[in-house]
Amino acid sequence: MKFIAYKANSDEREHFVAMADMKGVEYILTSSELNEETVELAMGCDGISDSMLSRKYDEKVYARLQEMDIKYMTVRTAGYDTIDFGLLNKYGIRIANVPAYSPTAIAEHAVMLALSLARKSKIVEQRVMAQDFRREGAVGRELNKMTIGIVGTGHIGFETAKIFKGFGARVLGYDPFPRKETEGVYEQAKDADEIFAECDIISLHMPLVPENKHFINAESIEKMKDGVIIINTARGPHIDNKALAKGLMQEKIGAAGLDVFDFDGKGGEIYGDDYKGRIIKSEAYRDLVDLPNVMFTPHVAYNTDVAIGNMVGISTQNLMDFLEKGECENEVGRSGGGK
Repeated sequence: MKFIAYKANSDEREHFVAMADMKGVEYILTSSELNEETVELAMGCDGISDSMLSRKYDEKVYARLQEMDIKYMTVRTAGYDTIDFGLLNKYGIRIANVPAYSPTAIAEHAVMLALSLARKSKIVEQRVMAQDFRREGAVGRELNKMTIGIVGTGHIGFETAKIFKGFGARVLGYDPFPRKETEGVYEQAKDADEIFAECDIISLHMPLVPENKHFINAESIEKMKDGVIIINTARGPHIDNKALAKGLMQEKIGAAGLDVFDFDGKGGEIYGDDYKGRIIKSEAYRDLVDLPNVMFTPHVAYNTDVAIGNMVGISTQNLMDFLEKGECENEVGRSGGGK
């Protein structure tokens, strides 16, 4: 079996080499993204692995894959909201994802952002770098005195709830499809409005679907407690950037921790690239990045040694299952798993 991995970065390469040796497969590794030009690199391969975050494939890519008789793809991510399943079906291509490479990695990152903002770490660090050692204006808050709202109680949300619970916080969870058993980790909120009204920290962990785009908006922010901290390690479009900025400026929102961001189509998805000396076109990003109560991280919540190994390993097995069994439990867009 011969596979090609697009957008294979330096941190992933050792895992691909190890996986190829373990599974007896051949991998072509390229740092290039899959597009109309680079699709030719897949000639002679049995399957494609891609690290797809916000990019969409042009129809020419699907058409060329069909011409090369490549029927199977896998994304090394849980999210697949940019995949056009109409085009996949049109060109006879099947795809799988990695639904749970390390829920703990993302959960820990969400809690790290929350802790950093609650203790005003950005302000403190900036002062220390300037040799300003005053304590005034940097009074923190303790998690054990706060109510935490978890929106989306799947694998990641549930792990996040467990960690916050370990700090002694009261945890409320909301999901349109609630868990039957919360194992005493969190209380079930009856609706999103209860999360908005009750919670000091709101952490987002749901997949992106049309119904929850701009879940955080002017109306929902108005319902929130003054000084609320908002954490997003899920998908950028969950938050209306203009409403977020206004809430921060008016001090309705106390702070925001953003591992993902909606760049408004102005400059595209920049995370993963070096933008030193370049202009970032998103006005929303420029409005927020220097605020002392906003922390950005470049979509790295998943980025641990365990998670990367699992992403490479599970995505490899996805392709092998397609080829050997004709089916894959992590297939998305059909009746398979991964949903």
